[in-house]
Amino acid sequence: MRSRELVTMVLAGDEPGKIPLHLETLDKEFEARFSDLILGYAWVPQWSVFLDEKGPFSRETGQSIFEWADELELESYEWPEIGQVVQASLKEFEAAVLKYVREKFVVFEVIGPTEQCEYMCAPKQLSVSTGVKLSFHRFDFSSLTRLNPGKARTLYNRVSKYVLELIKAGLEIQWVDAVRVADDAFSYAGPNYRPEFFEKFYLPWHKRFTEKIRKSGRHSILHSDGDLTKNNLLVKLSSLYDAFHPLDLTVKSTLRDAEKWVDLIVEARGLVREKTVFMTGLPIDLFFRDEISPEDFISVPKKLLSLHGRGKLVLSNTHRPYPGRSFSEGKALRKILKLKRFINSESKGIN
Repeated sequence: MRSRELVTMVLAGDEPGKIPLHLETLDKEFEARFSDLILGYAWVPQWSVFLDEKGPFSRETGQSIFEWADELELESYEWPEIGQVVQASLKEFEAAVLKYVREKFVVFEVIGPTEQCEYMCAPKQLSVSTGVKLSFHRFDFSSLTRLNPGKARTLYNRVSKYVLELIKAGLEIQWVDAVRVADDAFSYAGPNYRPEFFEKFYLPWHKRFTEKIRKSGRHSILHSDGDLTKNNLLVKLSSLYDAFHPLDLTVKSTLRDAEKWVDLIVEARGLVREKTVFMTGLPIDLFFRDEISPEDFISVPKKLLSLHGRGKLVLSNTHRPYPGRSFSEGKALRKILKLKRFINSESKGIN
């Protein structure tokens, strides 16, 4: 069975003879070699510079958060034409994944409005962050939702319109199978925003995104770090999305932590609608912990399969390899090869 058919069966609620695997990495050649899915990033090039420099609505040095919220002028930024944004984003997406589309289940990823608004308000990036290709923000947009809800709503709506148009353009590509909206709004403690934000900002726009995806006959995936189960939000989001990645509910940097994390994933399964698919099970930390053997690493997905079951599951890493690390490293690669052998043995066991 081809990879595309395998993943499609899982998202349709069926239980195929093989467990789908997705090892997301910026190295798409490696990803395609070992994965049933290929993920392409339709990130807005015009806005990616904010992750290396600072956002157009950054708070100035010495400016209080209250002054900033009051003085912020959204039209001080020269907003790009939506058509230009879509064209540039699609060009990079297609260049990255086009050679794999005949065999793989293709996922089109956009950055969601919450995450994008935070980076539009991000301060000048620290040299230590840019040096390792990471970025940071201060949750100034979160503060804006409380201090000046009107401006926050205007900014959020404006960014969301770009996201919606980008999703619509992606859905016009015949070989795109699913859209993943990456919109971090949670930490391990739970939501990073007040309940009013989710009710008035986050959920209404995500409903619009998923309605458009559903009408096209494609599948919708939400990517968000942190614990989505708090405040009944996972339940509400499961009425919108077909799948969740990576169910990053708690710390999992040790084998014991990862085993406890599996228990939380199983608990989360009981909260969502019947057909919701979980894309999870492979903690990125454990790939690169040299003291964790391939056998120990495999114990985590083994436990997940035994408690969760094979259905409605795609084994996926919780995060791309961190800057400077690669799945091609000897010890990480040995874990992946062990994982593949495990998946193949599981498949033969039910055939």
